[in-house]
Amino acid sequence: MSDGIDKLAGAIGDTLKTAPTLYEDALQPTVQEVGKFAARIPRAINAAFSGLDKWILNREYAIDETKKLLTKKLENVDPEKIITPEPYVAIPAIQAISYSMDSEKLRKLYANLLAKAMNIDTKDFVHPAFVEIIKQLSPIDVHVLEEISSKGFIQVVNIYCAKYLNKNVNQRIQLMENPIEKRGFEGLTHIVDFHPDIVKISIDNLLRIRLIEERFRLNAPISAEIQSSPFYISISQQIKQLAIDDTWEYEEVSQSYYLTDLGKSFRNICIE
Repeated sequence: MSDGIDKLAGAIGDTLKTAPTLYEDALQPTVQEVGKFAARIPRAINAAFSGLDKWILNREYAIDETKKLLTKKLENVDPEKIITPEPYVAIPAIQAISYSMDSEKLRKLYANLLAKAMNIDTKDFVHPAFVEIIKQLSPIDVHVLEEISSKGFIQVVNIYCAKYLNKNVNQRIQLMENPIEKRGFEGLTHIVDFHPDIVKISIDNLLRIRLIEERFRLNAPISAEIQSSPFYISISQQIKQLAIDDTWEYEEVSQSYYLTDLGKSFRNICIE
């Protein structure tokens, strides 16, 4: 059993070189009172995990590495408030974290989840479904979710060139009618470093999990960050060229994505 644990630790050791640890400070000869308090955190975590160590070690999971992640997360929590997490939350979370050590974003979600589950003040807000939700997220999904969390919502713009039979119809009514032909680009948004098509996949996944919801905003102005993005400038120019005669209209329709109640709870536990 120990050979298996050593092999697993060696495989993920390089990834965790930057994992936070307070053990060294606690062992310094000149340790201050605050250092003594901090030294209680790893001991409290060890005590809280005592009931789970045997189960995890028998299945060769990196429990020691998980503890190192939690040491930083719980460093400002009173050790008296650190408790044993509920097994139905902790065991699947620790199982999953061992497979996510190469992704900082996913690792942080699991560590935040476990830290909240081990804090007596927050443990009741930790839903076991959160573990399964994290399993279904990619690092890009997490980035998109963080953007929505920090900004309140993200805007997505659909750019079209649509052909109508009668351009003399009132503009507002016309845009509500179905065009006889429509060409364009759907799902244009602006999140740094990611192509809009990649972001669209993440949005669809977050909608599927019901962490976000779509809301249409009538006549909502296109955000300045989208208008200034190279994708918008290039695509809008290409689409406008499709208006080859007066029967075509250039249109921009936007919708916005907000966190659902489930998404807000997930954010509070796993992201913040």
